[in-house]
Amino acid sequence: MAIALFGLLWVPILSAGFAGVMAWLVLGFTLMGLTFGPMGALLPELFPANVRYTGSGISYNVSSILGAAVAPFIAVALWRAGDGSPFWVGVYLSVMAALTLIALLLGTETKDVDIEA
Repeated sequence: MAIALFGLLWVPILSAGFAGVMAWLVLGFTLMGLTFGPMGALLPELFPANVRYTGSGISYNVSSILGAAVAPFIAVALWRAGDGSPFWVGVYLSVMAALTLIALLLGTETKDVDIEA
């Protein structure tokens, strides 16, 4: 939710000059960093122990290719469409954050699942 809010605040933050850009970088990288801890715990628990490393590795890499690899191209296209304004890029980030939140809410808790059955 914080990343979705962050995406919607890009224009005001970046409009604050050098201090705003520094705050944008610090806040953005902090939020991104906070996602990696839970992701490292969530992915492996989705797979049985005998394929856990392979399953989490493949799912992480495929999602990186399908999601993160195209993001710069989409961001540049949105930036151009907005005549150099980061507004639509921030909206894109917010939409992707909302989709991620929906996926997390729809996911099932695995602590009581017998992965051997």
